[in-house]
Formats: sequence, C-alpha cells, structure tokens
Amino acid sequence: GAWKDSLLRAEGENLEGCFTGIDFLSRLARGDHIPTGRSAAVIGGGNTAIDCTRNLLRLGVENVYLVYRRTRKEMPANNVEIEAAEHEGVKFVFLAAPKRVIGDESGHATHLEYLKMELGRPDASGRRRPEPVEGSETLLEIDMLITAIGQSPDISFVERDQTRLAELKTTRWSTVDANPGTLQTNIPYLFTAGDMATGP
Repeated sequence: GAWKDSLLRAEGENLEGCFTGIDFLSRLARGDHIPTGRSAAVIGGGNTAIDCTRNLLRLGVENVYLVYRRTRKEMPANNVEIEAAEHEGVKFVFLAAPKRVIGDESGHATHLEYLKMELGRPDASGRRRPEPVEGSETLLEIDMLITAIGQSPDISFVERDQTRLAELKTTRWSTVDANPGTLQTNIPYLFTAGDMATGP
C-alpha cells in the first residue's frame, strides 16, 4: 500500500489540530478519539480527501470545507464520491492554494491562509495549471486541518535494515524496482505488488 502521506510543506502544518489524511483515517478506524471542533478544512481533491470530509461530518463537525487548487472538473476523486460529499453538506473551496496555517498562542490551528488561483495552460497531466492571483490571500477560520494531497509507499524499512533487504532497489517514486512481467525484485526470492510496485 501507499501509507505515507505527502506533506503540505507550508508554515504551521505541525500545529495542534493538523493531521494528514491516511493517518486521520487510520486513527478513526482504530477507534481513537480525535478532537475535532466546529470547523475543519481538508486539502486535496482525491478519494482520501473526500473520505476525510465525509467522516468529519459524521463526527459532528458543523463546517467542513474541501480546499482544492483546481476546479471540480479537475478533481481526481470518483464523481460518485464528490456527489455524495456535496449531498452530505461538504463546502467546496475551489481554485484555492494553501499558503500557511495560522495558530493561537497555545499552538493550536485557528486559520488556513490560502491564495485564490486561476487556471492557466494545461500541464503535463493535461489539466490546466493553477496560477496564483497576486494579493488574493484569504483566511478560512478552522479548528482542524487535514492534508490529503497524495500518498507514496513507505520504503523507510530498506534504509533501516541491516540484512540483505538493504540491497533492495527502489525508484525515485518511492516504489520497489521490479521486473514488470514477473514483479520479481533484484533479490530473487522477493516479489512486489500493488501500490508498492506501481505507486498509488
């Protein structure tokens, strides 16, 4: 699987009340108590982001925002999921790129600052590239922030290992390098599959 969340790499993302998508959903599935508050923003446009928004609503969060840097048309989430989130009451904030998370004196997140975006020319994925609108910084009041902007396989076990596993070849995309026909790695008795072979 691809259990390692991508980080926002923005100021304040480590404040209290900030989570990553897979971590949040995993903790929820384990039955952990997660303090939520009245307002939450989820950053992302995929199925993990949608899952987070819908779970937040079910936990009783009054205002749940999905913040996405492109438009609905460019969202990678399944359309049925997007429609279900809309039906449940998720508020969509499109063409918005997170800039930083602002906190109070006790170190708890209170606002998400984002830049309004406009769509420019298509990028390598064929989707129109979002470009920031200068001077459009906007504050969204929140008690909680979840970043769900992508995942990758966690290959840290290779670096920690002192046995032959340390020889395992990986790729720059944090996947395990393997023969595409057999899924055999450079260690003959070791095979790979799923997200660990293909990426998420």
